[in-house]
Amino acid sequence: MGKYNQGILGPFTGKVGSVVGSSWKGVNYIKSLPGPNASNTEGQQKQRSRFKAVVSFASSLLETLIRPVWNLSAGKMTGYNLFVKTNIAAFDETGDLSNFSQFRASVGNLSLPSNLTIQNDTEVSSGIEMSWKDESTTGVGNADDKLHLLVMSGDKVHILHANAARSDQSAEITLPVDPGATHIYAFFGTAEGDEYSLDQYQMVNVT
Repeated sequence: MGKYNQGILGPFTGKVGSVVGSSWKGVNYIKSLPGPNASNTEGQQKQRSRFKAVVSFASSLLETLIRPVWNLSAGKMTGYNLFVKTNIAAFDETGDLSNFSQFRASVGNLSLPSNLTIQNDTEVSSGIEMSWKDESTTGVGNADDKLHLLVMSGDKVHILHANAARSDQSAEITLPVDPGATHIYAFFGTAEGDEYSLDQYQMVNVT
């Protein structure tokens, strides 16, 4: 049964005729009930494949990435929905993640360090070398900000919390992947974990 208050411009919850009222994070809204729709065009099928794939991907990262990182920047929506909205375009019509440079692993207002580089470490199997410039003394980030990585190799996805701070200006990391093409997304978070940066992407052929 619908609950109706304050006239047509006032909030209500539940169902009134063909209209449903609801509230999410303090925002009242109404929407119409969906009607029958028998259309199933090729474009709709492709979009559903993209959506299904990014939803599955988001679900696999819910505890390790979305809740601790994306929820902080979601505003009136959930971090899960923000992740899906941001990344659906990176998936192709078959449901594969194909546009790795368009994919975003992190979101936030913390500054990435400048001159951030990621390259293969030829002396360590599946190793990478990273370097960056620490500008925390000028107010860009904090010296104790921590380095984090999202790493993709084949069908495996790893979230790594590196033992490196912004003030270190470099890191040598052994990745839990086999040698070959590896997609790396590097980002920083405060030591308290209450703010994160956008990520920087690099594909590295680790040896």
